[in-house]
Amino acid sequence: MEIKRTKSSIIAIVLSLLIAMCVLQCTPKTQVIKEDEEAVLKRRVQEYWNYKIRGEWEKCYLYEFPDFREKIDIQQYTIRNKRSVVKWEGFDILEIWTSGGEGFVKLNKKYRYLVPGISQKGTFERVEDEKWLKKDGHWYRITPPI
Repeated sequence: MEIKRTKSSIIAIVLSLLIAMCVLQCTPKTQVIKEDEEAVLKRRVQEYWNYKIRGEWEKCYLYEFPDFREKIDIQQYTIRNKRSVVKWEGFDILEIWTSGGEGFVKLNKKYRYLVPGISQKGTFERVEDEKWLKKDGHWYRITPPI
């Protein structure tokens, strides 16, 4: 009689495990989709340029490549941008691509000059390329030399 109880207990345990496995296999899986590098870079570029348009220089500074930030402190960066004769008003990302840890972005930048006589002429546009580098898992803008 003891053997019958043991066999039925084992059968009950096995059936319970099989049912649990079936339930787990049938439940919908949450799919983890890793965002591709171009999408991550695009988001970083958009964030950077939106901060630049709003004049949030302290936030822009954090998107500049770390080597640049070692040479130019945040106060110098902020003063330089506040004194600029150019006011950024908009941008469009025309192209974006990555290769390894390098990112390339073609932008149509909209701006206005803050100079008497020229500022009344309205908004100007220019297409420019930007280079971004990935370091420690983050994309950073390479600031062109002055």
